[in-house]
Amino acid sequence: MGTKTSWAPRAGLSAVGTLALLVAGVPSAEAGSRGCNHRTCISVQGSGLHVDSVSASTTWNGDFTGHFHIWGGGLNANSATGYWGYHQQYTVHVGRDLPNRSVVCAEGWEHVNGRLESRGRACEEIRF
Repeated sequence: MGTKTSWAPRAGLSAVGTLALLVAGVPSAEAGSRGCNHRTCISVQGSGLHVDSVSASTTWNGDFTGHFHIWGGGLNANSATGYWGYHQQYTVHVGRDLPNRSVVCAEGWEHVNGRLESRGRACEEIRF
């Protein structure tokens, strides 16, 4: 009789374990992400496909004089030309959903002797 009554708790634990695996396997639906490439960083604030804002900044010791360009997913914006030091950000307020799998990029452009030099392009994918 001991085996007949012990299967119920095991079945319940098995169901809970299976449910935990299914929940853990569901991908996150966050738009919020951050990344850097060379001397340029991008930060996407939001949740799911809804993007509140996209910001561009420099890396530590990546200061430059120039501008940032943010584009992708229907965005296309350039900052003013100026000195961009660590902790300074150029932010584009979005406040809307972007298409699933949109790629949003930020590129830093240093102005050197009348020409532009890329200081890195950082991109993030918006996905549900």
